[in-house]
Amino acid sequence: MYGKSAFGLCIASPSMSYASSEKETNGKYIVLNDGHFEVEAYTIEMRKTLIVFYSSQYTDEGGEERDSMGVVNRITDLWSQLESKYSQNGLVDYLAIGTDSDFTKLENEMNKLRNISLENMREDRDELTAFVINVYNVLIRVAFVIAGIPKSDLSRLSFFDTVAVNVGGDIYTFNDMENGILRANSVPPYHLAKPFPKGDRRESLALSSVDPRIHFALNCGAKSCPPVKQYTAKGLNDELQVSAIEFCQNKSNVSIDEERGELRLSKIFKWYMNDFASSRGVLPKQVSKYLIGMDQDSLDRLLRKGNVKTEFLNYDWTTNDTNSKRFG
Repeated sequence: MYGKSAFGLCIASPSMSYASSEKETNGKYIVLNDGHFEVEAYTIEMRKTLIVFYSSQYTDEGGEERDSMGVVNRITDLWSQLESKYSQNGLVDYLAIGTDSDFTKLENEMNKLRNISLENMREDRDELTAFVINVYNVLIRVAFVIAGIPKSDLSRLSFFDTVAVNVGGDIYTFNDMENGILRANSVPPYHLAKPFPKGDRRESLALSSVDPRIHFALNCGAKSCPPVKQYTAKGLNDELQVSAIEFCQNKSNVSIDEERGELRLSKIFKWYMNDFASSRGVLPKQVSKYLIGMDQDSLDRLLRKGNVKTEFLNYDWTTNDTNSKRFG
């Protein structure tokens, strides 16, 4: 099964597209230096490749980048300035951002991710978690500029499986970051295999267990996603708990109908149910942990009555773009 890239080129199906180390995947990736490649420049071999973005036009700085979170924060600050500059009424002109000279500065900063060692974060779960969440959230937006925005289910699968970034010499797709590292190398929804196969050196970066609250922190650019925030290693537990409560307070994500005995949930709880609960029947009790005040009281009353009916709400995949290239 094949999809099409933002440039109309065929790319491998999601089930075959997990990334790997830079050395092992040499020649298998399209490196989008500045997002201005012409379709005619691609070869037949490139049509079978995956999409990676990082700025390779700049010379690597020697040695390892020590200030890992500082690099991500600078990328985020540059992005925030660009987004603000090209936003009107909450909609963003992603094409215009790509032509701004400050986007080149962002690419230059992004290139420093190649010198950051994730292995040095393995012993500090909170540091690794906060770093990956922050990288994921900001680079989704950068990817919208460079690779384009997916508008269909098939193109979204391809986007998260094939758009990637080089961190410390290894290549990570968005699925690698979310499902490989943060979800303890779990099989992603609508996939058949784990992101990191046995023998893949990136497997050692997978967290030992899943904190389901990461799903209230990761933002893939869709309207139904949680809001974007900055996370820190020192304050991660409290920050994730606040994000969980805020997400579940929103009636678009969690709503309770006591009269009908219904609990209506974001589809995030369906797609990642195993992260939250052992079964659908146990899910309402787990959701109660993220509620406060009247909402928690209401759900607790339903739980005491038993037989809570769980329904899942439609997910709004629309994005905040007013002008962008299309992926897939």
